[in-house]
This record gives sequence, C-alpha cells and structure tokens, in this order.
Amino acid sequence: MPFAAMRFLLFLALLAPPASAACPSRPTDVFPPTLERQQVNLERELDAPWQAGGAIVLYCDAEGRPQAGRSSHPPRDAMEEQARRAEHWALASKLNMAKKGEAHPRGLPLAKPQMELLQRFAMADAGAVWLREVADDSLRLFNKGYLDYDRTLWARSVKAGRLPPLSRLLNGKLSDKGLFAGDANVFKFSGYAGPGAMAHPGAIGLGDGGLRCQFPSSNELVDPHAILSHEFGHTRYGDPASGGSLLGEARTVERYENPVRVRNGYEPRALYFERVNQGALEAKKDSLFDRLLRLERQRGIAVKDQTMVERYHCDCPGPLPIILDCEVRELPAGEDASAPVQDHDCKLNWKPDLAPLR
Repeated sequence: MPFAAMRFLLFLALLAPPASAACPSRPTDVFPPTLERQQVNLERELDAPWQAGGAIVLYCDAEGRPQAGRSSHPPRDAMEEQARRAEHWALASKLNMAKKGEAHPRGLPLAKPQMELLQRFAMADAGAVWLREVADDSLRLFNKGYLDYDRTLWARSVKAGRLPPLSRLLNGKLSDKGLFAGDANVFKFSGYAGPGAMAHPGAIGLGDGGLRCQFPSSNELVDPHAILSHEFGHTRYGDPASGGSLLGEARTVERYENPVRVRNGYEPRALYFERVNQGALEAKKDSLFDRLLRLERQRGIAVKDQTMVERYHCDCPGPLPIILDCEVRELPAGEDASAPVQDHDCKLNWKPDLAPLR
C-alpha cells in the first residue's frame, strides 16, 4: 500500500470516535434519584394524576458504565403509566423477594398467592407509589455499582443502540462491591409462618396463614391493599418510628391505611385495638388518633407514644381505667372497684400469644 494511502487511513482512524462513543450520555430530561429518600405523603400522591413516577432510563457514565435515572415527562396515557408500574414490579421480582432466611431468621420464600397479591398491589395506585420508592432505592444502589448486571447484554445492547430495561439487565445479585458495602441495604419482601402481615424499616413479611376478611374487634372489612400500605407506613419509606406504639399505629392507620381504604371503596377504619370483656367500641367517624388523645385527656388512660404494644390493649376496671403494656389486667380480688386505680392494683390476666392482624 502506498505510504500516502496508509497515512490517509491512519488519519481516518484518529478521527473515528472511541468504542464507547455509541453509549449515550444522560439525556437533559433524565435525572438520577435524589441521594436522600423523602417520607411518602400518600394522600398527596394519590391525588396526583400519576403515581409511578418518570420512566426509568439507562445511560452511560464517562467510562461507559451503565447508570439509571428517571424521565421528567409524565406518561402519555394510562397504558404507559401501567408499563412503568410493570417495570417496577419486574425490578422488585428480581431484587426484593427474599430467599429463605434473608429477611429474618424465620423468613420464608413467598408463596404464589402472596406474590400474586403483591403484584396486584404494585399495579394499583397506592402500590405504585410504594413500589416507585423501592425502585428508586434500587436505582441508587445500581448507580453506586452495588448491583450486578449482565455485561455481555450491556455491551451487545450498546453496540446495537437499543438499551434494555433495567429489570432485564440486572441479575438480581449484589456486585462484589455491593457485598462489602455497609450501605447496600436491599429492601425485602418475605413470608413467615402465621397470619397477617408485619414490617420493620427494611422489610415486609406476609404470613402464610393469610389475611382475615374482617377485623375481630370491630367486624370492619379488611382491605388487603390497605394492609400492605399500612405495613409500608412502618418502613423506611414511611415513618419507621411508628411501629409498636398505640399512637404510632393510629397515625399509620390515618396516613397510610385509610386513604387506600377510601380509594378502594371501603369505610375508613375506625378501630385499631380491642377491649376485652367490655364489648367492641362503637366505630366513629372522627380521627382514630384524636380519639386516642381524648382517652388520655378526658379519661386518664395512659397512651404513651413510645410504649411498646402487642396491637391489642385493654383497660383495668375502675373510674380511671389505664392501659398497661397492652395486657388485660384486673383488680385483685376483694378490692373496692370504686377506688382510684393504680399500676400496682392490677395483675396480669391474659396476654395474646400471637400478634393479631393489623
């Protein structure tokens, strides 16, 4: 080959873009999730025209590694909104379903009916809000390099100019970096042996005994989606300090359960607790939280915000009944019931072995 021709080919090679140039940088209308998550305001989110957030978009950093953000554009129609919800469910199915023992020592894999309930919840309005937050956590982990992905698929997709959905790119595992990172906390759904549902800041558990159709204390109908939203209210996406106290549970009913019940056609839940041996309290329309404060203010019932509870509470007999650690207590035999009731006047009569359905 003549020397001049070789120089010309070398010149063209120098002008050619590097191999990673085909990998798109972040579009101007796409933004990574905020570094800090915000407490969900469910009522405000349910009043919004769409709940799933912006579409998840993949792009490349300066080294050609994949990153993820969200489009700032609202969905064109209900079909596109449902597609965004479906992507969040696909991500959760890949990353957030606990294997045996992952969520807690008695954690169980989710059974098919539990998975189907979660999927229906994810595609509904309230579930779309909560699963959006779970997905944003996944985006944060991915952008830090904590989630493993199919590098062959990524390279092939970049070369073809058609990037895959994030749920397809991920393999559901932590990367080597993520395995040794102290902040790689993946939210988990798991099962457990027993009825109902429970939560802590980083996980939600569903009992293999299922959910009751009615609350035993009031005969109010149970809305399963509202129960799931209630549990989300106890996680890091809601108010993780709300679990285990009577007022915290009342706030959770008001903020995260009743908005879903109303949206789904149920009456707002008026009771959280049960009074043993005194009959069910009449359901009222005013705020459950306000009613608890009124019990404390007008009747002398000790409703302590930080007192750990077992989700039932009962009263000691007497003119000033008190709540004592959510246990049923009674006056010692032969004592005058008209005398003021003190802590030492009561003795343990019964305490539930299993936490009832929320």
